[in-house]
Amino acid sequence: MYSILSQVIVMSKFKATLTRYLNSRLKETDSGFTLVELIVVVVIIGILSSIAIPSFQNASEKAKQKEASSLIASYLKAAQAYYTENSITPDRSSHIGQYITVTGCRQGNPQYCKTNNNPLINHSNASRNQWYSPNGHFNIRMERSGTRLNFRALPISPSGLGVVGCYDSFSGATRLKENDANQKGAGNVRNINCR
Repeated sequence: MYSILSQVIVMSKFKATLTRYLNSRLKETDSGFTLVELIVVVVIIGILSSIAIPSFQNASEKAKQKEASSLIASYLKAAQAYYTENSITPDRSSHIGQYITVTGCRQGNPQYCKTNNNPLINHSNASRNQWYSPNGHFNIRMERSGTRLNFRALPISPSGLGVVGCYDSFSGATRLKENDANQKGAGNVRNINCR
């Protein structure tokens, strides 16, 4: 009986020693990442960021463009109202200022428009044909040619997306066009035909 008991004790000590050894080996192999694993993770993060950053920048420019589109659409409606009432195509901010408030930033500098205490100026009673958008991201131009009136929102940033709107007082037609991602910058915002 003593020999069986001693064998059980020896086996149990051996089992405990073997378990400790295997646990220590598992801890050593699972305690960190290999260099290859780290390189793979860094490459994956690089690929994801190269996809995400341009998408975020385009989304930011599209959001700014939507504000310009909203401004141009309201200017077009005010131009229609002015023509309906006066039978003359408007060509100054004071003309459309009878129907909407025409405000703009004092400078074409978004940072200035955000940080200064009194950055906005009211152009509703002024005889202007160009001004900056309230956020300072666009130079708004009002250009009449015969019966056609174009409003162009020229982006200040070279990567900005412009907007152009047209009203033809002869036909009563209006049209609004937003530039796409292939037409960045102020040079790509050209007058359009409403008809």
